[in-house]
Amino acid sequence: MAKKRITLYTSEDCAPCKEVGELIKAGKFSSPDTDEVDIVDIGTDEGFARFAKEVLSKDDGAVPSAYIDGMKCRIEVLEDNSVQFNCPSNDHPVDPDEKSSPPESDA
Repeated sequence: MAKKRITLYTSEDCAPCKEVGELIKAGKFSSPDTDEVDIVDIGTDEGFARFAKEVLSKDDGAVPSAYIDGMKCRIEVLEDNSVQFNCPSNDHPVDPDEKSSPPESDA
């Protein structure tokens, strides 16, 4: 089974992007979903095309932003100078305001 990857979209002109990117390159990140992060610079033609397809098409446009399997992850820089990715799953939304679907009943 192929390992899932988090895709992190960054921009060279974005200070938070630089901070998050440097921590990730140093291996200072965690995610319960994966241990692989693909960093995409939207300042390149290829990176922007990917960003447009995978992020802008979802009415999002912020950087840094992280996605796994097409779903947005929350990025947190912790006090110990590490990055934590909190990504949604089918039964656990990322955003506390986001609601899980109610369980299906047999009725």
